[in-house]
Amino acid sequence: MVKFYNILNEKDLVEQCVRHNSNAQTVLYNKYLQKMMAICLRYLKSEEDASEVLNNAFLKVFSKIKQYKSEGSLEGWIKRIVINSSLDFIRSNKEYKNIFILTNEFPSYGSPDETDHAADDFSVAALHLSQEEVFEMVGELPPATRVVFNLYVIDDFAHKEIAQQLNLSVGTSTWHLSNARKLMKEKINQAVLKKNKNFSYGTKAE
Repeated sequence: MVKFYNILNEKDLVEQCVRHNSNAQTVLYNKYLQKMMAICLRYLKSEEDASEVLNNAFLKVFSKIKQYKSEGSLEGWIKRIVINSSLDFIRSNKEYKNIFILTNEFPSYGSPDETDHAADDFSVAALHLSQEEVFEMVGELPPATRVVFNLYVIDDFAHKEIAQQLNLSVGTSTWHLSNARKLMKEKINQAVLKKNKNFSYGTKAE
């Protein structure tokens, strides 16, 4: 029997997963578990929902692993499946499906001036915060806005892709992104000001 704890070659690990070797599947699952769970939690507020989606995603990974052609990173391939599984859950679950209904209301608020891949004007301020702090702020965004922000800013989907995935208009997707950036800018600026005040007080106390 092959001892998988000695195998460092990802190609061999994938080949054993293709053969439905349970030891190899366990190694692969444990290798990417934390990273993929973090992705699920960015899209789904409930840890219970995130765990359900993650398990379903890995079932898809193992059933489709023959399709992985080593043309990109294995992690990137798995990540795409996890994101799509999260979106499937959002589209099908009754607790989530109503958050994208107001498709035609946003044009009345004006069209956001949005350029694909434009640098966020709060990115410099965000450097003063930890990744955990920023992701916590993302989790506080309104549900639909949070999903669009995750897809566009963090996972590099284009507005056209987001619109197709979530059955939205492109205009609605851009509105949600503009709204997310506005809210994130406010949250980040407030957090940075608070840190600066605390630092100033600490300096004076010394």
